[in-house]
Amino acid sequence: MAFAGILNDADITAALQACKAADSFNYKAFFSKVGLSGKSADDVKKAFAVLDQDKSGFIEEDELKLFLQNFSAGARVLTDAETKAFLAAGDSDGDGKIGVDAPDSFSHKKFFQLCGLTSKSPQVVKDVFRILDNDASGFIEEEELKYFLQRFSPGARVLTVSETKTFLSAADDDNDGKIGAEGEPPPLANRWGWWRAGGLGEGCGVEDGVGVGGWGEGAEALPQQA
Repeated sequence: MAFAGILNDADITAALQACKAADSFNYKAFFSKVGLSGKSADDVKKAFAVLDQDKSGFIEEDELKLFLQNFSAGARVLTDAETKAFLAAGDSDGDGKIGVDAPDSFSHKKFFQLCGLTSKSPQVVKDVFRILDNDASGFIEEEELKYFLQRFSPGARVLTVSETKTFLSAADDDNDGKIGAEGEPPPLANRWGWWRAGGLGEGCGVEDGVGVGGWGEGAEALPQQA
């Protein structure tokens, strides 16, 4: 079975039975019944890989239409209405497809590990801070942090409330609800230790190809938020 080791056969059978009638499919109820709701991020990614039939890194509408058949070859095809509702729920950036990094999947540590920011000089880190500080207040507030991904690609999604608060708490060392550029001590490069930690690779994996790995000349390549 495609989901062997991830999902239970009995749970799959029950979930499919519950949406056997046309237009009865509810993705929230299905995920709950099939046992996906409480799975780890790794298990969810494994399930995504099964659903991504063409291995494009996205689940497109035609793949979503055959969603139930990934659980059982004899299952029905989703109706157009079910497919569109399902797609709208998972398409966070309006591009007509669902990527593996769904809401609440953002990890600041993992993101920076993919973006090549580890060995940058304090000046480059300050350049990056300046771009993230959209109102030039000298601080990055929660509202600005919410749009963090859009500083790398204008079409990227907004961070969820949970993601934003977790991100903020990682760098807000004095608990004032914002992140400052300067501080004595610790200096900027250390207080943003989660930014500079780990063996960060080149390139950023953010759609639209903004190459963060090439920030040696400062952060000017980043798009400015409107």
